[in-house]
Amino acid sequence: DAADEVAVICKELDVPHVINNAYGLQCSKCCQLVDSACRRGRVDAYVQSTDKNFLVPIGGAIVAGPVAKGLPDAVSNLYPGRASMGPVLDLFM
Repeated sequence: DAADEVAVICKELDVPHVINNAYGLQCSKCCQLVDSACRRGRVDAYVQSTDKNFLVPIGGAIVAGPVAKGLPDAVSNLYPGRASMGPVLDLFM
């Protein structure tokens, strides 16, 4: 995908930009593309899958961004609460 080019357009038009980076951490080219998008344009957040990237048995997600002030709290306040602590423990063990 042209995430870096989309980021430039989003910056010009002041449009929020979220990148789906579900499989991206396993691929250096994807990581470079997200990094380039963050440097060149507007990226509000990127979402990464813990089960796809870290082989955690039950799905979870990492929501991050280049300037993620308040983003984790905002996302957790909107999430309906079905998540467990299991994926986080599996990731860090």
